[in-house]
Amino acid sequence: MERLVATAKANYPKVKTLGSEITMAKTDLSAAKISWLDPFSLQYVARSNQANTNAVNLTTADFLTGYQFGVNFNPGILFSKPGNIKKAKEQVKIAQANEEEYFIQLATMVKTRYFTYLQFQKSLVPINNAYSEAQINFNAIKNKYQKGEVTFLEFNSASTALNQAFQNKLQIEAGYLSAKIAIEELTVTRLEDIK
Repeated sequence: MERLVATAKANYPKVKTLGSEITMAKTDLSAAKISWLDPFSLQYVARSNQANTNAVNLTTADFLTGYQFGVNFNPGILFSKPGNIKKAKEQVKIAQANEEEYFIQLATMVKTRYFTYLQFQKSLVPINNAYSEAQINFNAIKNKYQKGEVTFLEFNSASTALNQAFQNKLQIEAGYLSAKIAIEELTVTRLEDIK
């Protein structure tokens, strides 16, 4: 049963999605940690140094020529950084907790479906035996009926018992196959390949 749970954890698509969510949350945390320089911005402007234009151009306000540098600082962004980092750390914890919770749910679903599978598997043997006995009994009664040794009522009763045993066999086999498919849905692997 533990192999089934391990196979489901390794193959089920939602598990991969949860793993990707953890990776994204860790990436966001890394980005938040290295974003301490965001409040600072450096700017520069290049103005032409043409010798023929010594006069001030009032339409463009070109007072200075050459390279001009400026630094901008936004303290509001700086003060929000610790909160953003804490939030990113909590997002990582939430993503990990969601994965752990889903692992518990997945293990429970696999085990429940496996127990149902075992129940139907164990029911197959007595149902097949009952069907075989009903078939043997029907054949014996049929031979006796053809010889005139039993009444039509006894023949009809044996035929009804055979049909009922066949219906029971079909129901158990359908339940068995459905339970098997339900497990294979979670493991994304055939049961024969796991054992």
